[in-house]
Amino acid sequence: MPKGVIVDSVKIANTDNESYAVYLPKQYKREVPSAIVFIFDPEGRGKIGIEPFVLAAETYKYILVCSNNSKNGPTDVNLEIANRLFESVSTEYNLNPSELYISGFSGGARLASSIAVNSVAFQGVIACGASFYAVDKFALQDASFSYVGMVGDTDMNYQEMIRNEEWLNKMMVKNTLFVSHQGHTWPSQKEMLRAFDWLQIQAFKNSIRKSNETTIKKIYEDNLNIADSLKGNSEMILAIAEYERCNVINDSKDEKIKTIIESIKKSKEYKNQIAKRDEISVLENEITNSIFDQFDKELKVAKSDNDFKFWKTELKKLEDRKTKSKDIAIKNMVDRLQFMTKALVYETAQENKRSFQNDKLLYCIELEKVIQLYGKK
Repeated sequence: MPKGVIVDSVKIANTDNESYAVYLPKQYKREVPSAIVFIFDPEGRGKIGIEPFVLAAETYKYILVCSNNSKNGPTDVNLEIANRLFESVSTEYNLNPSELYISGFSGGARLASSIAVNSVAFQGVIACGASFYAVDKFALQDASFSYVGMVGDTDMNYQEMIRNEEWLNKMMVKNTLFVSHQGHTWPSQKEMLRAFDWLQIQAFKNSIRKSNETTIKKIYEDNLNIADSLKGNSEMILAIAEYERCNVINDSKDEKIKTIIESIKKSKEYKNQIAKRDEISVLENEITNSIFDQFDKELKVAKSDNDFKFWKTELKKLEDRKTKSKDIAIKNMVDRLQFMTKALVYETAQENKRSFQNDKLLYCIELEKVIQLYGKK
């Protein structure tokens, strides 16, 4: 198997057509037990799923494996695919059982998180653009893994990931949340490296990897520079998150960081941003609920009232709100709601297509045509 390149289709033995993409870091040695990241893309795109992790894999020596078959759909089917993947990879490669990690994007993140919750095998989870299935959230009191959440501020699941961080803190699960300026997509390689920087610190703390002061210092300084930059750009909520990450890295030993955090939290600018964030959260929740309620109502009868009047009215209101507002937080909210509406209808259409409920499928197709007239195409 070549090193330093993504091999897109490695067949899984004793299956008809299942395969995975794999990336071996350039320093990979068969005789040395390796760390690995199992990755799940919502569309079963092995190569695309691996690409965001390559820089981190080279930096911290991880094998990367991504299923070509697991995709958004029935959970039981995906779990069976995942189990065959785990069995195949574990026999093919020399793995370190204390350095097994799992990740996914969107529906793949929910699958990865579910597998981690229901297993004691994984040291860490990297969940991008989505959190847990509802049933798994209540099993977290026994979680032994470290959890990295990653989400964009225009991602339709942004509010979900904010609430998820609060829930993980309540359940006392070691976690952190990285928020970037992007939508519902895989993070960049640079952003993903930051997730693995944090996981590296956790590996040091848990004696999974031998602590390295040079590495710790670099990660700390990189985080501090980002925190200072965000503070300089008046992005106070994100700045606080980065300064607090610095505290975790440095075991809260830096009094200067503590002072900066206290000063920001007392500032009018920070308090205003928190108030605005909370106000938007309430508004976004109200609009989301109205959209889901109307969609559920119409889907049951597979038709719309008054030629999709609700949708034309509400989508126009959203577009006007974005156009007229100068507030980036409002604009981001509208982007999230527009994408959420589009995804809701598309995914429901796919479900009804699989279950041959043609009347509901046709309703979704007609609603999609209306949605395309507004906002992001």
